[in-house]
Amino acid sequence: MLLFKLECKRLFAGTVNKLVLVLFLLSGIFAIYQGALGYKSIRIDQYKSTVVFQKEREHVSSREALPEPGSLAYYASAPTQWQLSPWAALFVGETSSSMVAAKIRATALQSQIYNREIVNPSQQRAGGLDLGFVLVYFLPLVIGILTVTLISDEQHAGRWRLLNAMPRSVFSLVGKQIALRFVVIWFMVALLLISAALLLSLPFDIFFWTVLGATSLYMVFWFALAAIIMSFSKNSVFNSLTYLSSWVVLALLLPGAVHLYLSNQYHSDAPLEITLQQRMTLNDGWDQDKQATLDAFVAKESKWSNTAPLGEAFDWKWYYAQQHMSDIAVQDQVEAYRRSNAARQNQLQKLSVLSPALFFQLSLNELAKTSGNFQIKYQQQIADYHQTIRHYFYDFLFFDKQVSRQDIADFPKFEPQTMVAQGGSWKLPLSTAVVALMLMIAIVRIRKVKVI
Repeated sequence: MLLFKLECKRLFAGTVNKLVLVLFLLSGIFAIYQGALGYKSIRIDQYKSTVVFQKEREHVSSREALPEPGSLAYYASAPTQWQLSPWAALFVGETSSSMVAAKIRATALQSQIYNREIVNPSQQRAGGLDLGFVLVYFLPLVIGILTVTLISDEQHAGRWRLLNAMPRSVFSLVGKQIALRFVVIWFMVALLLISAALLLSLPFDIFFWTVLGATSLYMVFWFALAAIIMSFSKNSVFNSLTYLSSWVVLALLLPGAVHLYLSNQYHSDAPLEITLQQRMTLNDGWDQDKQATLDAFVAKESKWSNTAPLGEAFDWKWYYAQQHMSDIAVQDQVEAYRRSNAARQNQLQKLSVLSPALFFQLSLNELAKTSGNFQIKYQQQIADYHQTIRHYFYDFLFFDKQVSRQDIADFPKFEPQTMVAQGGSWKLPLSTAVVALMLMIAIVRIRKVKVI
């Protein structure tokens, strides 16, 4: 017990150690607070979209003369929403740069999905700090600062021989010092997660314990790496630079190299090309034979093939037929992009094993349903809902039916489907095996440390 108290005093005696722990705790609290505000903003946007659309329906239904179906279809912007886990407040993933509450009309789909508004960068907040960033990038630095110079500091201070003269092995002495630091940092991580759960009203369910367990494995990896570096009995400068270099390679360079490789392998300009091609096809349709366009449409949508031929006047059914035909014109590109995007996400998951930081970050995003895989699933739900809206209005447009107030009340609502992560069963065994291997190497190396 006396030795334990002495180690606690040594751990918290240094100004640097205390400063690092305080900064880690403050950055975690700030990340939780900022994440809570961001998630609240997302939920407000999604709620407002639903409320505004409902008010618009009530306003249209209260009018003495209801609008014609084509006009109603053009202005009816139905809200959708990315069904996020509440943990998205802590692990933002792809939601910071993606639509999470897209409004969809019966017009051409692709321009609605990919035609994003240009944003003034100077008006955006700097960075994207969330709890995931703190755990993935800051946590290893805290571990390194508190751990990697343990043996070298003892050697430099001349206490190493004295410690070795005590009736305890080197492994026992160093192991207890490392264990103390692990417990202190682990309790700080647990405190942050518990605080986040209480602040955001998150349940202490399997997800909470999965995140805590994954973070614990991540911590063991970096502690094992620090122990391996210490075991070479070099000076503090060498140990610190080696650990920092390892962090730069594993947390920055390798993830950057993976993303650069994937950017070169997979075409990233496809959404812009799809939008431009769809727009050009749509605009060119005004100068082409309208009856031929309608005939081409009903050839693909046979359910509405019994519609009357077009006259000389403008006809809404031609307009929406041309909208859909512009989508069909880029359908091959869209399918190719979806396959490419899915392949890119699959490749990213596989290559993430090269970097524990990237692997851990992607795992957190998958658990929070904010990863690129869930973005793809959300876009597919938008496409399915868009088809439902189109078909709803086609019954009126192609068969000259008038819209009633009951029809407005029966307008189909977006029902978000439960999205489940797939293909992640290999992550836990793989990460556990890697961490166990690192830990075994660290133990063997520490046992071989010599007194100098």
